[in-house]
Amino acid sequence: MALQRLDFGVLAIPANSVSSALALSPLGTATYGSAYVYVAAATPGRYRLTGYPAFTDISVSMAPGTVSLSSGAPGAQLTVSAAATKPSPIRTDINGQAEFDLGATLTTSGSGQPYQDGTYLGRPTLTLSFSVAEVPQLSYQDIDVDLELRTSLAVAQVEPLNFGRLAVFSSPGSQASLALSPNGGVAINNIGAARIIRFGSETPGTFRVTTGAAFAPVTITLPTDTVYLVHQSQSADVARFLVTDFVALPATGDAKLNALGSLDFRVGATLRTEQTAKHFVDGEYAGTFSLNVEY
Repeated sequence: MALQRLDFGVLAIPANSVSSALALSPLGTATYGSAYVYVAAATPGRYRLTGYPAFTDISVSMAPGTVSLSSGAPGAQLTVSAAATKPSPIRTDINGQAEFDLGATLTTSGSGQPYQDGTYLGRPTLTLSFSVAEVPQLSYQDIDVDLELRTSLAVAQVEPLNFGRLAVFSSPGSQASLALSPNGGVAINNIGAARIIRFGSETPGTFRVTTGAAFAPVTITLPTDTVYLVHQSQSADVARFLVTDFVALPATGDAKLNALGSLDFRVGATLRTEQTAKHFVDGEYAGTFSLNVEY
């Protein structure tokens, strides 16, 4: 009888290039291999045995079993094996009953196939070995094992990247630029006839990461291609802005989630005028860009 199911907690598995083990002891101590990022604690199982001979020692083993997505979707599987109990061996009381805690080892496949987010379930079999009148006996018990994989991080825009209010003049032979740093600093470089005149209100973009692992380092990947800002009229006769050189604060290498598994970071970039005989006109200019945050 299960008093508490064996639960490997909430994990992230960013890569599955090599096999990696998570060993959970029956006392609840967990040792995480390099493939795992801890999100929420694992819990050993607790079980009650009934109907066994009184004052009998019972040892427990587990044949390797698979743990896969509860939805049944195809994907990489995990293996649960190497059961350990506390106490060991288990000893029944005068009524032939006993309670014990169970730990086990969870192992990634190392196949290179990524793991999908979701709930993973398994039903491995415990083999219980004991003796009656010095005759070896075996019994079998299926148990439930589960865990949640949450490798994806939720990223939301708190404040858009905004280059503020400007007066701008284009030139086919030169290009002006406005560099907006993630801390709000502004640097304008006007070359030739191209001009950017600043009236303020610029703000770096602010983004929030949630649902992550406490204190886990993360990588922020910013656009490397040019992003174009187009006038609200969408007219092909109006000059465009070019946005390049995106920068984050904190930068990759320094970015780390907090105790709640979240992070706020800011993004700046450089705005450039298009080298063209077309003119900039009054109105709003807008564009979109994508970024990614991962373990």
